[in-house]
Amino acid sequence: MKASGRRFAVATLSVVCLAVSAFGQTRRVALSLQAGGAGHEENNLNVGLAAGIGVAAPLAPRLSVTFEADSWGTRSQTSFRKLYNGHLRVRPFLLGLRYEFRGNGYFTPYASAGVGYIETKFRIGSLPVIPNVTIDQSVRSGWAGYFGGGIVWRLSGFWDFFAQIDYLIRTAPGRTVVRDAALGLATDDILINLHVVYMKVGVRFLL
Repeated sequence: MKASGRRFAVATLSVVCLAVSAFGQTRRVALSLQAGGAGHEENNLNVGLAAGIGVAAPLAPRLSVTFEADSWGTRSQTSFRKLYNGHLRVRPFLLGLRYEFRGNGYFTPYASAGVGYIETKFRIGSLPVIPNVTIDQSVRSGWAGYFGGGIVWRLSGFWDFFAQIDYLIRTAPGRTVVRDAALGLATDDILINLHVVYMKVGVRFLL
């Protein structure tokens, strides 16, 4: 994880820990495990299988602070001034607020929103062979926003099942580097649309 990502993760975990210490004795903290699919808006990026973990600490009867870390990989197809054929790894670290609406005792709908640090790593795949020419690409990690909603199904006093949809908002700077033995080095700065619809289901354990 890059330095900015580490600092963000440490800061957000500190916030959650403070919330736990302040409210944990009267309200319940939840740990979650989730999986799903991440569908990219960029038309040359495939859907990626995702998984992650999370924690939610209550701030008020219906309001919680949340932190989650997810990860998925997706294949890219060569497109003009976009990513070439290769594999993109995306790791969001998200800090947000979740508000739970009034439910019926078993099902509770909620809405969430927040910010996060998106770590990205691109590995270029096989390309047509051009003698004495090599091509590489990179995608810069950085900040993003998100919003979403879902529903919780109470299974027992300690376990919940949930389904959630998040919309992740980020446009990432990228760079294509071409090294030609005859012509030298050439670079092209590009923008990668990393807007994502992340659909996930999971279980929560209430402490």
